[in-house]
Amino acid sequence: MNPYLLLGVPRNADDQTIRRSYLEAIKKATPETDPERFKALTAAYDRIKDETRRLEYELFHTECPGNSPIEAFFTSPGPPPKPISIEAMKEFLRLCSKM
Repeated sequence: MNPYLLLGVPRNADDQTIRRSYLEAIKKATPETDPERFKALTAAYDRIKDETRRLEYELFHTECPGNSPIEAFFTSPGPPPKPISIEAMKEFLRLCSKM
């Protein structure tokens, strides 16, 4: 499932907003009351909890074909997708170099 939808945050949300939404959601779905939802919320938060992971998710691990530029390139019939901007690629490489 889409982590943004599960956590109820927009794609352009900052780290604090995502964390706040996650903490509010797990208060309602604790491991004792709703273990499946708790696991799903935790997995969603792990996917997008910081800038590096979010960028990696956006580029490579979206569930729906066409949401990711890389996935759209390999799965879309028809014309190729719009190329990734140089600025976005530089930012991706900068974040990867921190790992």
